[in-house]
Amino acid sequence: MQMNENTVTEKIIGAARPFDLKTLYIHGLDSFPVPQKMEILSSAGLAVEALHMNYRTDRDIYITLRNYALDKEIAFVVGSSLGGFLGFWLAEDLGLPCLLFNPAMSYRTILEPHLPDIPHRRCPSRYVVIGAHDDVVDPRANVGFFRKNARHDCRQRVVVCEWLKHQIDFDTFREMVHWALAGLKR
Repeated sequence: MQMNENTVTEKIIGAARPFDLKTLYIHGLDSFPVPQKMEILSSAGLAVEALHMNYRTDRDIYITLRNYALDKEIAFVVGSSLGGFLGFWLAEDLGLPCLLFNPAMSYRTILEPHLPDIPHRRCPSRYVVIGAHDDVVDPRANVGFFRKNARHDCRQRVVVCEWLKHQIDFDTFREMVHWALAGLKR
């Protein structure tokens, strides 16, 4: 089933009960799907799926995530740090909306060789949260990346949080999940 922005929007607006929007959460390097974040996503009405990935040993990580997303009919992607990098490309490849927390876009020269060719970018809407005080991923480089990669056919919103470092606290995570979902409902 091919998802597009209209399909996703219909699923959100037409949701009579929670868990109608299948969501893939992609964690960062040397991390894991934190239970509190999974609960926040679930409480927001998302049917959250997550894999515990070992980025250091699995070179086919993108293909694994892509196949999983297709198999589970994922409709929304949430990613953090390296998971945000992968989420960006997965959303572009599969035409899914996404929410990215401090995505590691500045590491693309290291990571892109592990991605397949994605000839057509199709992400319909992208919400990006950048910590102004991130000491792992350069926030200025991230802002520059998203400015350079903005497209007229993708509703992109980037917010730079002055209080935020690389680690996303649970209150900010919750607030930004609701921000992105409210944007998808428009």
